[in-house]
Amino acid sequence: MLNKSIFFLVVIALVGFIAPALAREAAPIPYRSAPLIPWAKKVGEHRYRSPRNYDRTLEYYRKTILGAAHIVKEKIVNTSAVRGTHIRNKKAGARWEGLNIYEYKGSTFIFVVFSDKELEKIEKEKVKKAEKSGSDKKPKKKKKKGKKKKK
Repeated sequence: MLNKSIFFLVVIALVGFIAPALAREAAPIPYRSAPLIPWAKKVGEHRYRSPRNYDRTLEYYRKTILGAAHIVKEKIVNTSAVRGTHIRNKKAGARWEGLNIYEYKGSTFIFVVFSDKELEKIEKEKVKKAEKSGSDKKPKKKKKKGKKKKK
């Protein structure tokens, strides 16, 4: 009888330690320091489609980043066609200022709002990349089209 009691106490203790670890969310994927939900798909410039629905996406961010002192959540829109929430980063000098999370036509999207300084840096990188790809291209040689000789 005593052995069964000890066994059950050990099982309960293990479940108490293991269950929270299994329920923990995966860490956010950084995109230019902004936290993105794992497996988000890029659909535009600084815009991603969440792999989860709107409520579960907000739940993910609540569990992973909303506990920080410099992160606050603000509702921006709630109509029959669109629901949206803004997560603001109040940290001074941060590269990203917020995340706009919204649901439209059944899909959930995340738009990363960057600081002006970071947007300037992104624009400079684009220009540099365009210049580099433009100078790397060598003119193609034209192939001579001649008639084949018959034997």
